[in-house]
Amino acid sequence: MAHVAILCPAAGGHLFPTGSLGCELRRRGHEVTIVARSGAAPIAEQLGLPLCELPEEDGPEFRPPTRASLAVARLFGFAPYVGLRARFRYNAEFYLEMVPALLRDLRVDGVLVDQTILAGGTIAEQLGIPYVSVCSAMHWNREAEVPPHFTDWSYAQNSWARARNAMGYAAWDHYVQPALKIINRYRTSWKLPPLPSVEGIYSPLAEIAQTCAEFDFPRRELPETFHYGGALAADRPCPNDDFPWDQLDGRPLIYASLGTVSSNRRHEIFRKIAVACADLDAQLVISAGSWEEDEKVTRHDLSELPGNPLVMDFVPQIALLKKADLLITHAGQNTVVEALTLAVPMVALPRGADQPALAARLERSGAGLRTSFFHLSARHLKQLVQRALSEESYREKVRSLQQGMIATGGVQRAAEIAERALTTGQPQPRDKE
Repeated sequence: MAHVAILCPAAGGHLFPTGSLGCELRRRGHEVTIVARSGAAPIAEQLGLPLCELPEEDGPEFRPPTRASLAVARLFGFAPYVGLRARFRYNAEFYLEMVPALLRDLRVDGVLVDQTILAGGTIAEQLGIPYVSVCSAMHWNREAEVPPHFTDWSYAQNSWARARNAMGYAAWDHYVQPALKIINRYRTSWKLPPLPSVEGIYSPLAEIAQTCAEFDFPRRELPETFHYGGALAADRPCPNDDFPWDQLDGRPLIYASLGTVSSNRRHEIFRKIAVACADLDAQLVISAGSWEEDEKVTRHDLSELPGNPLVMDFVPQIALLKKADLLITHAGQNTVVEALTLAVPMVALPRGADQPALAARLERSGAGLRTSFFHLSARHLKQLVQRALSEESYREKVRSLQQGMIATGGVQRAAEIAERALTTGQPQPRDKE
């Protein structure tokens, strides 16, 4: 059996799906090790997979954006993206410098590479071992008629939309250029051909994306080795002993989860959600997320929201979605595909990253509605919630998409593809209809 390493960010949105794929490979008899920063430890423990911690103190020095560039970015609301760009560049150098020796010491036979680890494929190539690309977030494969993955643009087949998309992709190329420059510097020193664009990071053997074709925008140019994988983490371990199930009162259930929201916005946004749902014949459950010690007063304020919703820091999401009639969500990839797999309509409040793109697909598919996180009004949200709860078309559409998600074969089928790719070193073309 093979020893498979997982190169993945130390974040639940990436670790749960990629780690769940690793768990399925382990069930098939392979040895699996997560290679990530120390922050991955709690999730690795929950998944039951060993963690090889990256020695951060020995890595290259992180060079943050200059104060001037941050000041300009803040003026236009782009500060988080400037910081992430610097982090992409740093991570590329860090992984290229630190990971090859670790993988050699582990005697790895193959690698699962999260697409956000831009240098992962190059490291595998340098070591001469096969790798499979895993898109736990929105996949980045570009097509002329498909808007870039970081935009909220709608799909359209006309020359104006193609020109708009081309400008978006040019901006994306510029955004990742510092990281790609680092990668190509190492590739040159390792006698590997340079990558012409960031899409060169994907494995020639298999790419697995956590969604289904029916939810994606129409695609014509995906690689032969691209596979829709459904919700990879839908069967992950999810302890639910601490949830007060006896407090659910039998009314239609609205579940609200917005991912990681900054403390200064958290009370504001959840109050608006509570006000929107207070007069409805439904029960609201809010997953508020983690709190720092100095935020306890703000946390206490959430216990006094209109309509007396049930507020928890964390909830067993899969178990709660099985009972939910509607999900109010930030449109994170894991949450969206899990809701589709369980046929739950959604109202999306995207903030950034690929969330706007997922919300655009949600609206186009008819599985839900979207509105602004930053300019949300309780009145408008109430109208959307009422529509999503009362109009049968949304339930019909999510049931149809549920079948599409199930038809991908989920993590079991994804593991079959990854196993063949990693053990044979051969490309794995997707089945033709």
